[in-house]
Amino acid sequence: MRKNRSLFTAQKQRRASHYVYPLLAFLILAVLLVMNIINNNRVALRTQNVTIASLPSDLEKFRILHISDLHGKDFGDEQSAIASVLSGNKYNAVCITGDLCAKDGSYDAFLSLVRLFVPNTPVYFITGDEDPEALLSHAHGAETPKADYIAAAEALGAVYLDAPQKITVGSSVIWFVPESVYGLDIVSARASYTARRTELIERENTAHPDIAAQLRLIDYRLQVLDSIEQSFQEMKRGDIQIALTHHPLTANTIKTLQQWSDASQADFLRGVSLVLAGHYNGGQYRLPFVGAVKAPASAGLSSRWFPGDASLQGLSIVQGITQYISPGLGVSTVYSLPFRLFNTPSVTILTLTGTLTF
Repeated sequence: MRKNRSLFTAQKQRRASHYVYPLLAFLILAVLLVMNIINNNRVALRTQNVTIASLPSDLEKFRILHISDLHGKDFGDEQSAIASVLSGNKYNAVCITGDLCAKDGSYDAFLSLVRLFVPNTPVYFITGDEDPEALLSHAHGAETPKADYIAAAEALGAVYLDAPQKITVGSSVIWFVPESVYGLDIVSARASYTARRTELIERENTAHPDIAAQLRLIDYRLQVLDSIEQSFQEMKRGDIQIALTHHPLTANTIKTLQQWSDASQADFLRGVSLVLAGHYNGGQYRLPFVGAVKAPASAGLSSRWFPGDASLQGLSIVQGITQYISPGLGVSTVYSLPFRLFNTPSVTILTLTGTLTF
């Protein structure tokens, strides 16, 4: 009887283990899933000192709030989670580097974000590759070529950055510049737009809504070219330039810009003090103590698996130019799965300084 009872008990224990271990694994996965969902809906604040050689004393401790890749996500009512994490922190300008709208094109979350800052702080924004077209060449019910979400943000006081904008602090100037202008051939672009404008006026019915829309867009682009040219003429060597781009600059990108820019523009490109970028969302999927699992093809890395953070987020030096890549806030379609993994949505306050930091 003792022998049989012993055998029966061991068998019962083995059968129980068949249920206990899978259940334990399921519970662990469920807890991790819930924690990740919670983590995806909170916001972290990062801080970063950026050393700029010969920084004017007026701009010492100038702070830039860098935000990227919202993707139309709401972090609480009127972006309350973002407002909460920024509470009590000071910054002199806000730079938003693209992917503003949700996948369906809705932009209410972006406008809620803008309302956190204006009118008290300058807000400069550019668009990303997953945003709707910013400028429209067809009739869309408005007397401006700007898409509705661009016009709505500007109505709140934000600035769509398609030409350089400046802030004067004491006797010093800091420029916020769309990266696209550095490789722009202003003379050729102006000639092309002017020729197309003349063609439309001579050959087409300018009263047609779409033709009128095309003319408005051309006139707008010509005004932007004038503004860019005037800004380049006004910029001085001692001015600080902060360039905004959605896609981070790679060494090859910078080499190409320097080769294709005319002499004056190339000189200004070498004068860029800091590039602000986004797009990668810090790899979107990360593992503790390991980092990003995979880099998108657009990162231009030889190895896309476990690429390290140098090219995906944070501060780095590329061809002698300092670049900060935001970890981002939302979820990008660049990656296959629609969530962030062990990757807290983040915004960054960058502090400019003329002293070396470690």
